[in-house]
Amino acid sequence: MKTLVVFMCLMVAGWARYENEMRLANNRFAVHLIKSLPSSPEKNIFFSPYSISTAMGMVFAGARGKTLKNLYDGFGYLRSGLKEDWVLQAYADHAKQLEVGQSQSTFDVANAAAIHERMSLLNAFESTLDSTFHAQLLKVDFVNGGPAAVDEINRWVKQKTHDKIDELFDDPLDPDTRLVLLNAIFFKGVWSTKFDESATTEKQFFNGGTTPTQVDTMTKSIRIGYKSFPTMRLEVAELPYAGDNYSMVILLPRGNEGIEGFKHNLTENHLQDIIGHVEPRKVTVSLPKFKLETEYSLKDNLKRLGITLIFGAQADLSGIAGGGDLVVSDVVHKAVVEVNEEGTEAAGVSGVVVNTRLVEVPFLEFNVDQPFLFFILNTHTKDLLFAGQVNHL
Repeated sequence: MKTLVVFMCLMVAGWARYENEMRLANNRFAVHLIKSLPSSPEKNIFFSPYSISTAMGMVFAGARGKTLKNLYDGFGYLRSGLKEDWVLQAYADHAKQLEVGQSQSTFDVANAAAIHERMSLLNAFESTLDSTFHAQLLKVDFVNGGPAAVDEINRWVKQKTHDKIDELFDDPLDPDTRLVLLNAIFFKGVWSTKFDESATTEKQFFNGGTTPTQVDTMTKSIRIGYKSFPTMRLEVAELPYAGDNYSMVILLPRGNEGIEGFKHNLTENHLQDIIGHVEPRKVTVSLPKFKLETEYSLKDNLKRLGITLIFGAQADLSGIAGGGDLVVSDVVHKAVVEVNEEGTEAAGVSGVVVNTRLVEVPFLEFNVDQPFLFFILNTHTKDLLFAGQVNHL
């Protein structure tokens, strides 16, 4: 019987040599996942493609043979022009570039490996965890100390998500578990111009695009990136966070096919082209306050990407500890985001504030009153750090 390895991804959202190729691969993965995760008129979506990709990068470091090739093809590295030998260096370079220019927003990334106390990692794998992913090693007893092992992991989770996710596991893990690879991301951004709380009022939002309800809606007249695409019946707005290193892009489809029809035809290239066409305009923004909490098992989604070998008897993860008895049991992702007058806190709670001012020139209207997609991106690297879909408030 294969020994279980659990990969957990948590989110609470000098120029690198391989930065562009890694960004392309990660952004394609983001679009694929937002199209494949379950959604309905009553179900919202929120996740961090960067968090998931980073956790899977640690899997990549320990994969060998056909399993390595399967991961390489499934995550689209070849299609993005990233050679197999470059992938781990690209992860390291990419992480360094995302750290550049952080001043007024907080973007923290942490990795860890919770290892069964009697398991020994190969020196090369342990070195990669340290040098490429800066991962902390946690020695635990999954066999005889199940509750204590879970407590240790949950303490790490709570600390790295700034107390926004209290725990990841309620119960002890399977005694066959030998390794849990963890990634946690915390993002906090304050709008470059905050919303005025006194201007927040109840306005109509159409849940599922059809059912009206009253929700707290923030309003602000401001100069932001905006573009209307009449032929697609699409409106796009880009709201910057203070410091201009990050922004939230909101896609508001108004066509008869609804958000699902629009999303079905969306590609990474199409999305980047849409974002690239926004231009500074004076806009009155009406945006609902919202908080999303999600948790996913991504095993089936990854299989639809073609990533299958890590989950079965043919898994070759011998680069982790030697031998061939390791298999991935699941890939779990947990995420929290709150958007309010002060700003956005992903993997946590916080807000957004934008003060209204009187102007004499007319403003365009951007009224988010029906289901929409949103992305939090690094404005310099163009990485999609977080992605979501709001259908129901």
